Amino acid sequence: MPNEPYNQAVNDHTQFMEERKGLIDAARESARTFDQAVLAFGSAVFGASIAFLKDVAPKPQFYTLKWLGISWGLFSIGLLGALLSFLFSHKACMFEIKVGADALGKPEFKRPKNRLSSVTDWCNYLSVGFLFLGLLSWSVFAFENLAIGGSTLNNPKVPPQPDTVKKGYVPPPPPPRTPPPTAPPSSPPSPPPAKK
Repeated sequence: MPNEPYNQAVNDHTQFMEERKGLIDAARESARTFDQAVLAFGSAVFGASIAFLKDVAPKPQFYTLKWLGISWGLFSIGLLGALLSFLFSHKACMFEIKVGADALGKPEFKRPKNRLSSVTDWCNYLSVGFLFLGLLSWSVFAFENLAIGGSTLNNPKVPPQPDTVKKGYVPPPPPPRTPPPTAPPSSPPSPPPAKK
């Protein structure tokens, strides 16, 4: 049959397009999940470092503050990289849509390279790297402050409790009684004068 190779080619093309659509959807969902996970992780670790500073080590050792500053700087750069990857990913998709529209009906069309796609990949890699380095720096800060006893977990400051708890109104005790005043001992009475 002369149409059999053509029908087989159409079926193969249809199957290829369905598989391609499924793979594109899976790649899109994977990228979305990755971006959300990176943003959630970076924000959670950044927030946990602030809570640790407030609750566990409110008076950190001076020499450890550089590690805290480094970690916050790395967290900020990592989160910025994740946000920029969203922006560049959108721009890369818009570029592909434009290239696809320009290529329609032009068999000799030379496809330009999508540089924004490479920038998106770099932003993703760098955001993960910066967040990981920030986590390492913050771990040094946390362990140094826990090791020297700067945490309220190791040195709880419990106010002293009285031995007895008085309930209700208790009148004050009466003042101590003073003994009644005693007269100084008088001298023995002198004998009456003798009669003559």
